[in-house]
Amino acid sequence: RAAAAVMAASPLLVRLCPAPDAGEKPMLKLQSYFQSGKRSGGGECDVRAGPKPGTYWVDFQQERDKKSVESRTDHVLEIGARRLKIVIVPGEGDLGKGRLTQQVSPGSSDPSSASPPPQRLEEQQAAKGPGDTAREVITNQIFLTVSATLNTSMFTEQQREKITSICPNLKREGNPDIAGSEKLTGDFADIEKAYHYFKDILTGNDPNHDFSHSESKNGLEDQNGLNTEEMNEFTVQSALYEYFSHTCKKEIQKLHEKFGACIRSKDRYNGTTSVCLISDRSPASIQDANNYFIRAFQKSVEDLKQEIIPLTNTYTVSKTVMELNDRFSNLLAKEEGKQLLLRGPVNEILAAKKFLAEEGENSQAEKNMKISSELYKYRNGIEVDASVFKLLETILSKEIEDIEDKFDTVLKKKDSSCGQKMLIRFIPRIKTSDMSSHATESFITAFQNASAMLREKLISLKLSEHQKKTLNTLLNGKQLEDLHVKLKKKEDKFILSGLPKQLHAAEKRIMNLLNVEESTQTKNRAALFSDLSHQESTGVSEKKYNSRQKKNLPSEGQTKAKAEEEDKDMCPICMERINNKEVLRKCNHAFCKSCIDQAMSYKQACPVCNTVYGLMEGDQPEGTMSTRIYPSSLPGYPGCGTIEITYSMRGGIQTKNHPNPGKPYGSTIRTAYLPDNKEGQEILQLLKRAFSQKLIFTVGQSRTTGAQGVITWNDIHHKTSRTGGP
Repeated sequence: RAAAAVMAASPLLVRLCPAPDAGEKPMLKLQSYFQSGKRSGGGECDVRAGPKPGTYWVDFQQERDKKSVESRTDHVLEIGARRLKIVIVPGEGDLGKGRLTQQVSPGSSDPSSASPPPQRLEEQQAAKGPGDTAREVITNQIFLTVSATLNTSMFTEQQREKITSICPNLKREGNPDIAGSEKLTGDFADIEKAYHYFKDILTGNDPNHDFSHSESKNGLEDQNGLNTEEMNEFTVQSALYEYFSHTCKKEIQKLHEKFGACIRSKDRYNGTTSVCLISDRSPASIQDANNYFIRAFQKSVEDLKQEIIPLTNTYTVSKTVMELNDRFSNLLAKEEGKQLLLRGPVNEILAAKKFLAEEGENSQAEKNMKISSELYKYRNGIEVDASVFKLLETILSKEIEDIEDKFDTVLKKKDSSCGQKMLIRFIPRIKTSDMSSHATESFITAFQNASAMLREKLISLKLSEHQKKTLNTLLNGKQLEDLHVKLKKKEDKFILSGLPKQLHAAEKRIMNLLNVEESTQTKNRAALFSDLSHQESTGVSEKKYNSRQKKNLPSEGQTKAKAEEEDKDMCPICMERINNKEVLRKCNHAFCKSCIDQAMSYKQACPVCNTVYGLMEGDQPEGTMSTRIYPSSLPGYPGCGTIEITYSMRGGIQTKNHPNPGKPYGSTIRTAYLPDNKEGQEILQLLKRAFSQKLIFTVGQSRTTGAQGVITWNDIHHKTSRTGGP
């Protein structure tokens, strides 16, 4: 029997990841697996418990069966609905064989039943015989020195330093040729010892590791007989700890607040995680923290289940994971390859699957829906003043970039009217999802807001002939082009147009060109330049400016100035000179009367600054507005949670204020998001006010689908997706 044992194949050490429960009878299932040549490549064998939980010795009768199993890398054991990875622990077979041979004697009853005990490196060295020493001498004569490159990312600095105490003659040095590595040099025996030392660390057999390895029925048990620091250390299954740390943040916070304890964890590469509780308080407090942690951990994983769900749309997996983790507090959702892993109680998993099914139906409905802008009045583009667009280009470029990204469009610019006008058109990148109408509307808003920032500076008449000549050369030259300002001449006046920042730079350049001394520039600038736009924007300033001009001009000049004042304004709506000027009483913005009358018929507010005129009340259908707070943050707001707003709008019959009175419209539910900070809370109160004034929704034509007689947004923009940027 001893001879048979020695001649049989050396045992193969394997590990199951994650480690199964004893009730799942893993040894029987492993034996069945390795005896199947078709499934594993193996043959006749016995399986027994290994040196660590989750490890097993496989004794093959034939060496060729063992080698066939070792040649494969994709061993998987199915236990119920779970698929456990079978990892072959390298280098353990020969050591096991040596121990087995030493233990066998003619009187042995069953050598295969003896579980090989783990040996320390020092014990292995002490067990060497004369033959081993002779082989070592010969090896050292063949290889005078041996060098190896160590992957430093796999081991801590403390672990790497310890090898020099085991092998005093081993030399460690940096390796500039390969990042994340260091060079080990010594004799053959030193390198071999180093290999076994580092291999033991990776396979979880490090004899000097501080953490314990025992597990209870829930994957956790505290250790007895340890010193004060070691009493706070546990080993748990990685999957369970990942779930605990995700769903039990309140318990972890309580550990810190009540006991002054913090948790440190470390992945052990074998399906387990070492957890250490540290505290600066008394040992009694640490023990209380220990007990609290054990109770909280075991309670959290008591009824834990896990399911793998295949994903049909892998592009939205990160969004799906985020939504599930936000909605279900006792569930851990994560991406596993191209599948979705759900871990939690059965009821949470069922609720999550129901939510995914509903989302899938909505997604399919959206996928089958063609988003069109064919009925949009500006579908062929809009014309703007080319010179004004050039002045605003510096601040519009970022706005245009954001609009293109948000609505998946591309801006096309084309000169028209002999270069006087510019045609702006947004082209959809995807023909079946035409959001160009939204892009155009956003551009109109941005263009009008930017136009309201334009200012005009009047250059004083008190110029020498030489200075006037210099300014005349600037009219048709390119000296000011790079500053995005426009210089024009109206009779004998020079007027500079542009944004405030660009005007300031242009003023400085003109002062230099006019040879005004630097020391007197600040004083002379006020005399040379006067702000036309600001004087026109306020009634009081306008009156003062007019009276001052009238006093300084002869009667003929007064008539001419009055004529100029009437036609020098530009309407922010039509972008033409104002006809039949009307100034709004609160904000003093001026428009053509026909333009502002039409604008006010749509919305009782100033088109430039949104100052409200009159009572704002809309034709919003009946419905409810509710909110809830999530702890996770929105893009761009990492320091706060998220406010989720849900609008539940009921269906009904259109009234006289709607496009088709007497016709029905359907119900809808809309969701929007705000950051849970001071500004977000302020916006929320404003939205509640707008909702009570029936301004959030209306009934009409959907801008996205083109459908008539549906509930749609009414000009108050909302963030309706948690992703997509700030």
